Amino acid sequence: MTRKARRCHECGIGKVKPLRVKGRYARYKTMPRLEIPKNVAIPTCDNCGAEWMDEEAAQALDKALDKAFRAELRSRAEKAIEALSKHVSQRRLEKLLGLSQGYLSKLRSGDRDPSAELVSQLAMLSKDPRRRIHELEAFWDDG
Repeated sequence: MTRKARRCHECGIGKVKPLRVKGRYARYKTMPRLEIPKNVAIPTCDNCGAEWMDEEAAQALDKALDKAFRAELRSRAEKAIEALSKHVSQRRLEKLLGLSQGYLSKLRSGDRDPSAELVSQLAMLSKDPRRRIHELEAFWDDG
């Protein structure tokens, strides 16, 4: 992004320049508040703060948010698996969730990226592991 600064059409005073800062957030997929990595430049007015997204900035932002999203999913999955491991074996959990043997180990080691759906399931189970695991076992046993 090496373009000349342009006047802000929002306030008519400031200049729009690429800005890289920490502490910006965006909604991305299932996450209502995902931090935008500070190395991502977003064209921003130096007077009013209006952001002016162009194609190049939008692509860079999407790529960075996707990477941050996947990292956050892995982190949340790992925390939930850790909490659940105190109540159920990893293999039993894989069976209950319909996962292949060893899949959770691959998640924990970073070899796989979990889906948002799987992380949601793990989160729900980890909120009350004993009760939720029992409910899930009963659900599959009732078939």
